[in-house]
Amino acid sequence: MGVLLVPKWQPGMGVDVLPDVYRDIVEVVGDAPGPVRAKQIVPRIGLPAETGKIEGTRSKVKRLVERGWLDEDSPGLFTPSRARTTDSPNSR
Repeated sequence: MGVLLVPKWQPGMGVDVLPDVYRDIVEVVGDAPGPVRAKQIVPRIGLPAETGKIEGTRSKVKRLVERGWLDEDSPGLFTPSRARTTDSPNSR
């Protein structure tokens, strides 16, 4: 069900099409100075750093990778999607 809420990224598409928590994740990863782990994202989106919250966030981040919003260059290290950052001059 969650996959349907996260559309596959396409050129010109902004983060405003994402549900709030997914938008927050994309913005946190985009604002980070380098690759980030799920456990680093959790407190920045207002969740307690508990195992269940970290695992839930990790699954959301992986979904964003699958749908083209983020990249995972190394296992567990997430960065903004190169396709999104090079294609969309209007990105925030």
